[in-house]
Amino acid sequence: MFFKDNMTPGTTGLIIENLWLGFRFDLRLALFMLVPAILFINLPLNPAFKVRLMNWLYGALFTIVNFLYIVDAGYFGYLKSRLNATVIQFLKNPIISFEMVRESYPWPVLLIVIILLSAAWYFIISRFITPKLLASPFVTSSKTRFVGAVFFIVIFAFGTYGSVKMYPLRWSEAFSTTDVFAANLSLNPILYVTDTYTFRNAEYEKDKTQESYELVANFLGVDNIDPKNLNYVRAFPGDASKSGTQPNIVVIVMESMGWYITGLGGAEVNPSPNLDLIARESLVFSNFYTPTIATARSIFAAVTSLPDTSKVKTGSRNPFVVNQHAIMGEFKNYDKFYFLGGSANWGNIRGIFSYNIPNLNIFEEGSYKSPRVDVWGISDLNLFKEAHENIQQNFDKNKKPFFAFIQTAGFHRPYTIPADNDGFVVKTPSDVSEAEIRSFGFDSLEQYNAMRLQDFALGKFFELAKKEDWYDNTIFVIFGDHSLPSNNAKHVPAWKQGLANSYHVPFIIHSPKRIAPGVETKIASEMDVMPTLAGLAGIPYKTRGLGRDLFNPKFDEYRAAFSYNWYAPFNLSLIDKDFYFEYIPYNQQGKLVKYTDGPADVNVKDEYPEKYKEMEALTKGLYESARYIMHNNPKLD
Repeated sequence: MFFKDNMTPGTTGLIIENLWLGFRFDLRLALFMLVPAILFINLPLNPAFKVRLMNWLYGALFTIVNFLYIVDAGYFGYLKSRLNATVIQFLKNPIISFEMVRESYPWPVLLIVIILLSAAWYFIISRFITPKLLASPFVTSSKTRFVGAVFFIVIFAFGTYGSVKMYPLRWSEAFSTTDVFAANLSLNPILYVTDTYTFRNAEYEKDKTQESYELVANFLGVDNIDPKNLNYVRAFPGDASKSGTQPNIVVIVMESMGWYITGLGGAEVNPSPNLDLIARESLVFSNFYTPTIATARSIFAAVTSLPDTSKVKTGSRNPFVVNQHAIMGEFKNYDKFYFLGGSANWGNIRGIFSYNIPNLNIFEEGSYKSPRVDVWGISDLNLFKEAHENIQQNFDKNKKPFFAFIQTAGFHRPYTIPADNDGFVVKTPSDVSEAEIRSFGFDSLEQYNAMRLQDFALGKFFELAKKEDWYDNTIFVIFGDHSLPSNNAKHVPAWKQGLANSYHVPFIIHSPKRIAPGVETKIASEMDVMPTLAGLAGIPYKTRGLGRDLFNPKFDEYRAAFSYNWYAPFNLSLIDKDFYFEYIPYNQQGKLVKYTDGPADVNVKDEYPEKYKEMEALTKGLYESARYIMHNNPKLD
């Protein structure tokens, strides 16, 4: 109520929803605070002693909670953010921090309030609750104790888990709206401190960012180069000749669909007949790379045009980087959809989408008619069918252009082949030998068939889409979220057997009425996807990301794709039209491969020292810039 002026007009319903969400967080905290009593009450000690000790313990806990809630109110008044682990940094300068508090807030009054509240609590519990506890007869009935224990455990488990879905209640649910005040209202400050503790130190070094800023700014095409303020913003005007038709956009992210395990990439066991057929009617980018391996990191890159350089956990799990400018949000007059077979609480990916993309409709586990088949939710086949159905229903109703983001997940262990599969035929050893599929990089027949089912589902979606009125005015893009280790596949050259191969995925743009089919060999990155779509749709947009429009000739002089490996050995890499560069920071070892000379993995850094230095500087610069921008990329007006 005190901060009611921060409410956005017309959000009363949203505020009520978020208060309910906040209650669920508060319930979790309350139940967590019962744990000491649960443990202590079972010790073989005098009941009176245990109760009185608990009085003192919970008196102290209540005082701490009161103190933190009051600090939370002051923190929000100062920074418009709920209390989080960054408050710890203020303790590094306690004198300055205390002076700021003393001069900014009526701290003596607040201290008196805390003391009075704590005293009142202790009086109530010791005067009214303790006598009742001590007077209660000890329950000796085993049946009663068992029933009571079961009832309590169920309530405790449900309250702490906070959800009836697969994934527990997480902080990202608070950020399921673009309204900042409503999102903050949901959070419990004490739980939020623990959620953010791991991320309390920003993972960037501003001085290193400034050292390479001009090099990176020129690579990105920044007009207003400003090394002091580290300006990365670029603004691109719209194109009325393209935007006038308001093309629909459909982004399809295929799980683990590496280049080498598709027919496009030379796998001669027919793992992707539908993708291959679509490719013949599309523009295929044969040198497209993701920034790293791991689905959550890849989705972050696709949405924000930034590599997720987090070292601790993925960026989607970091509350401090949830506020990101997303080009998808600049499709102003579009209906927007995100389709996922499982829960959007997976990897806390919900926050990255909902908080940054206005009016986004999320379809996830629980939104569909189809049954859940495994840990990843509904099957990819049913995901595509339900995505088509929802897109069609919405289009029939609103007659507006739409932007749909569809993310598959079935090409994961346990490689489930559902019984409801529209006649999909599982191949057996009599159809293809395990030795043959292994020679093209597949681990097993189960994995091979899961890949085929994912491809089958993609084909079904296009079969349905081609029958609709909106098909001709739609730009479809298909790409893999990352690749997989090559497993010594015979068609993968030696220089790509290492990490570079796990970044190489197909990228297909399908829009026969707009884009001529063919093969494009220019280097492309997953971070280029959203700028490219905005350019194709002709909408004006701004960005700080590292992505660049693949059809903008301004950037054709030098194109390169940055990638990095976030697990050991941590390294950085860059690929351009002739060379592949790889660098390991901890031992400062690097290599340069001129892959256009042949398939061998030969380090030619000594033969091309200038090229090595050039690629090393840009690679390190892109990495430092990405780390900085990721923590400084709020939504742009």
